[in-house]
Amino acid sequence: MNRNLIFILLLTALTFVVGSCGDDEPTPATPAYLQEGTDARPTTWIKPDYSLYELTMSVQVQLGDTLAAYQSSADLMCATINDDVRAVTSPMVNGPITYYPLIIGGNGGDKKVSLHYYCDRLHRIYTIHDWTLFNAAAAPMGNSGIYRPQFTQ
Repeated sequence: MNRNLIFILLLTALTFVVGSCGDDEPTPATPAYLQEGTDARPTTWIKPDYSLYELTMSVQVQLGDTLAAYQSSADLMCATINDDVRAVTSPMVNGPITYYPLIIGGNGGDKKVSLHYYCDRLHRIYTIHDWTLFNAAAAPMGNSGIYRPQFTQ
């Protein structure tokens, strides 16, 4: 009888050990930059008056990071120089490709362009300060394909 009791106790202990070693791995936490924020849709991002600028720089941008899964038609992309809005656009869709065509107004002395992205689904604004140098002769699609900035590195 003692053998049966010991056997039952060992079997019970083994069941608890096996049950606690299940295949359930902890779900990784969602990074803070992909959690819903409180940013409102920017009302100051208004298409500039291009007659105020000597030159324009045309670029086409695609989201090049995890934010692409969250984009929607209510999103906005904005380019600034010295905190002055120089371009604003909504996304354009061409088949499976979503991109943002930006025409950035500039002057001869303008140097660094910052890029801002408003994600409507996440209610967040993402920014890349000094994303590129203003260059009116830059290829709209970039030298090695469309521009794919990384907002969430």
